[in-house]
Amino acid sequence: MSWDWVMITATMVMFISLLGALGLATIAWRRWSVIRGLEARAQDGLGQSSPVPTDRVEALAGRPGISQGGVPVPGSTGNGTTIRVTIAVAAIIVAGGFAGWWFLLRGADSPTAPVTTPLGTPANGPLGADPTSVVPADPPDIQDRAAYTVAVLNASGITGAATDRVAPKVKTAGYRLGEVGDANAEDLAVSVVMWRPGKQAVAQNVAVDLGITSAPPLDGVAADAIGEADVVVVVGKDAATGP
Repeated sequence: MSWDWVMITATMVMFISLLGALGLATIAWRRWSVIRGLEARAQDGLGQSSPVPTDRVEALAGRPGISQGGVPVPGSTGNGTTIRVTIAVAAIIVAGGFAGWWFLLRGADSPTAPVTTPLGTPANGPLGADPTSVVPADPPDIQDRAAYTVAVLNASGITGAATDRVAPKVKTAGYRLGEVGDANAEDLAVSVVMWRPGKQAVAQNVAVDLGITSAPPLDGVAADAIGEADVVVVVGKDAATGP
């Protein structure tokens, strides 16, 4: 069962338990009302048996056979059903309490909570430090640049570096321009081109076209920031202030 289904089930049990608690409260209130009514009748003398007329006694005595009565024994069936319902609702309330604890207290540990690594400190060390990220002078050729989407994120701290300086160069080089925005860092000195798995050759070609010398794997960038882009250009201060 996925985590989403666990959360949905926990929420449903919580609501059912609340309904069960309201049901128990309603039953308790009705029983209390009945008891209060009987106590009031007893205090007023209305709960005592009235004399039975003599003709009624003689009529009953003259009936052939034994009357089966058909009067249920007080508390036999009704109380049994009430007990079973009470136990079932109590079990639902206990389950709802556990679901509430899981939903409210364990929610902070949900695996769905995204964890974004700061752009300036990727898992493989400083940006561009990996020797395999160095862009070769003659990267593998790609057939159709327009078939690849390039996102551009500004990590230089200089306003307009991505939108006004780098994004137009991406379009001029023939690539499809993707998301353009700001990265979660503002002090990147040297620009890099990051690539998704299988898109290293694309990233190297983009880097050559833009004059960038480092193309490491995608790391420390939230996926929703680049959409469906094949590679992402992370603009540093060099591209923001250079030609």
